[in-house]
Amino acid sequence: MSQPAPRLPHQTDDIFLTDGGTETWLMYKRGFELPEFSAFHLLNDQRSAAALREYYTAFANIAVKFGTPFIFDSLTYRASRDWGELLGYSTEGLAEMNHKCFKLYRECAADAGLTAENTVISGCIGPKGDAYQTNNGLSAERAEFYHSEQIETFKAAGADIVTALTLNTTDEAIGIAKASARAGIPSVISFTIEKDRKLRSGETLKQAIEVVDAATSNAPAYYMINCSHPVDFGPALASEPWANRIRGLRANASSLDHGTLCQLGHLEEGDPDELACQYVNIRAAHPTMNVFGGCCGTDYVHVEKIGRAMLAAE
Repeated sequence: MSQPAPRLPHQTDDIFLTDGGTETWLMYKRGFELPEFSAFHLLNDQRSAAALREYYTAFANIAVKFGTPFIFDSLTYRASRDWGELLGYSTEGLAEMNHKCFKLYRECAADAGLTAENTVISGCIGPKGDAYQTNNGLSAERAEFYHSEQIETFKAAGADIVTALTLNTTDEAIGIAKASARAGIPSVISFTIEKDRKLRSGETLKQAIEVVDAATSNAPAYYMINCSHPVDFGPALASEPWANRIRGLRANASSLDHGTLCQLGHLEEGDPDELACQYVNIRAAHPTMNVFGGCCGTDYVHVEKIGRAMLAAE
């Protein structure tokens, strides 16, 4: 008998949890080296694979405790062709690793006792280039062609949804949304903004969402914000129809700018209780938001506090 399809965030008002800053947890909490900021290759080693299992199972346990769905995400962030080549992977080898990541997600869900209805498998996509560079040379057409390969792999592996994290240009977002639509998988576009409350390419959140929706006939299921802090993206939101398209937050633990965070050499975990309170306040102003996790510096401690605070505010 086939498993029932999970509920997806844009199909319900229920709260969904997702993971935190996978790479920063692996680097600073477990001491693993991440060449090209890539984590998927750690599944090839028994010790690091065990750490990844610990990481995702801890989040799944939180979702089970709170009775919320959980979105498994982020490990395939660098598992696309250009990044794979830098790490020595062939096209076939890279596809195998994407499948292996999904297998880990399903095993962790089973270990935690997460039901099929509450288990969402997301194919996570990162930018073709550096997330902290503008990458203006990537057109929407090139982005669609490039990301189609990984999206088709996700489809073959049984992904429920595609989530593109840390995007900073509308062209790449348009390409990913179109490629996902062509593959028949719902897409989520997550932008990151800078201290000036704009994308690195210069658009405001309003402009970015409206441009992508116009170019793709509203193809994304919803939008998110990640790799920014509430003190930066909170004021960029407004009580306008475009903001209702944002359903998810994956904030950094620290309000330091991207360049500073990359050069610190240590982990900035911020104040998990304060971050949870900031999430609650943002959702109070934007009640359509229902996907909550973290980004750089966060882990299951932050997500547990966020989930508890969200449910208490219901």
